[in-house]
Amino acid sequence: MAKPTVEDAVKAARVILQDETAPYRYTDEQLVNSFNQCQYEIKRIRPDLLLGSYGKEPEIYTPLTWTSEIPFTSSIFQLVVFYLAGVSELRDDEFTTDGRAATLMSAFSVGLAAPNGGITR
Repeated sequence: MAKPTVEDAVKAARVILQDETAPYRYTDEQLVNSFNQCQYEIKRIRPDLLLGSYGKEPEIYTPLTWTSEIPFTSSIFQLVVFYLAGVSELRDDEFTTDGRAATLMSAFSVGLAAPNGGITR
């Protein structure tokens, strides 16, 4: 199976956000920017999960480069999706409650801090 891409993460976040039909509430650029922020959070909390990037800054993606494979183990893909959806909901007062956004952000943080990225076999 192919490794997930940044685009896959954006599409999965859109499902949680119930934002799958154009015109979108959240632009591709907003969601990709959130992905870029997420990389820095992963580097801050669990630098061991960023593959081959010790001492390097994370690559910055745009909607034009979002077909690139994610730069960390695919086992934390769902945690990244939670981050994208949570950050988006925090930005959007009209369509969400703080509780849902907080739950998504907590799932990201707790899962990421757990051994093996929170993934059990």
